[in-house]
Amino acid sequence: MKLYHILPAMFLAAAAPLWGAGINVGDTPQIQFTAADGTKIDVAQMKGKMVLVDMWATWCGPCMAEAAHMVQINKTYGDKGLKMVGISLDQDKSQMVSVAKEKGFTWPQYFDGLVWQNKYAVQFGVQGIPFTMLIGPEGKVLWTGHPATIDEPLAKAFKEHPPQLVDPAVLASANGILEQINEKLANHDPKGAISLFAKIPAAAKADSGFADKVQEAQMQVETAAKAMVAEVQPLIDGKQYAEAIGKLKQLTSALSGTPSGDKARKMLDDVLKNPDAKQAIADQEKQARAQSALETAQKLQSEKKDAQAYATFKQIVALFPGTDAATTASQAVSTYDQNPALVAKFNSEAQSQKAKSLLSMARSYASSGNSDLAAKKYQEVIADFPGTDYATTAQQALDSMASAGK
Repeated sequence: MKLYHILPAMFLAAAAPLWGAGINVGDTPQIQFTAADGTKIDVAQMKGKMVLVDMWATWCGPCMAEAAHMVQINKTYGDKGLKMVGISLDQDKSQMVSVAKEKGFTWPQYFDGLVWQNKYAVQFGVQGIPFTMLIGPEGKVLWTGHPATIDEPLAKAFKEHPPQLVDPAVLASANGILEQINEKLANHDPKGAISLFAKIPAAAKADSGFADKVQEAQMQVETAAKAMVAEVQPLIDGKQYAEAIGKLKQLTSALSGTPSGDKARKMLDDVLKNPDAKQAIADQEKQARAQSALETAQKLQSEKKDAQAYATFKQIVALFPGTDAATTASQAVSTYDQNPALVAKFNSEAQSQKAKSLLSMARSYASSGNSDLAAKKYQEVIADFPGTDYATTAQQALDSMASAGK
């Protein structure tokens, strides 16, 4: 037992033993100030949290004896919803700030330099320090007294008045998802349950009660998950990599932190490192893009937009060789090739597009002052499209550049 826990009351406090005659259990204290570090504090805005108000001073021996105890309380309960607020009865602010930093008081401190006339010491009728006050999540005082005796009341307060760690809207949404998970489990649909785990907001798990319910549901689904993970191996063995990866990603996300989730993650990592799998996935993606392009071409064809369809079929053949879509597109191109008028129109439009592109590049070079490249592109138009309006336009541009001395 610590020595100062058994000393007479006259030595436990730095003044008379009436610690907080003006504040009682059940009261709703109003504490609002700008802390020494500039932090804005309003205890009324901390509803939902457990608030520990610690009144102390650097010149108070018993207060300093409790310093490590206060730091330990903050460390133990800080992540569980406890907010600590200090009220210093010091006269020297720099001394208070220095000692608070040295002792590890990371919480905000009120300071007005008035010692026993401190605003809150007067308001709460405090005549002895250290003095602590515990304010529950509802904003009402649950306990007051010397910090040496706070451990048991603090543990009891957390049990009987658990802080709210999660935004109510987030928790309500998470509980709704958990209800759906339980319905899936009740209907023997573990796959559906697993897919829903990924939708649970991570922040909701900070609520211990909700976390316990999630863990219980995860335990129920773990047996089914093991079987689902085992089902992926035949897909990998059969080189159905895309399907295997999709299932493993779902399992990894849904069962994060569970043995089955860890196993799914390892299997996923192994598949993603497999060169054969990478190539197979690339081939599948290529097939998918080719099929999408083919559907576009066939739609154009059904709408009698034959020139556009013909061009799209030719692109599929060029861009996606070896695919089923390219084979189908090649057959369509062969059919269109038997229509001389369409082919001539397509070739004319293709040549026109190429000529326009070359002229545009030449003009861009010329406007940026790169006359050599501009002249080269104009000459390319003249050589590739002799006797056309495009060649005439290119020649006129060259003549204009020559006359301008470029």
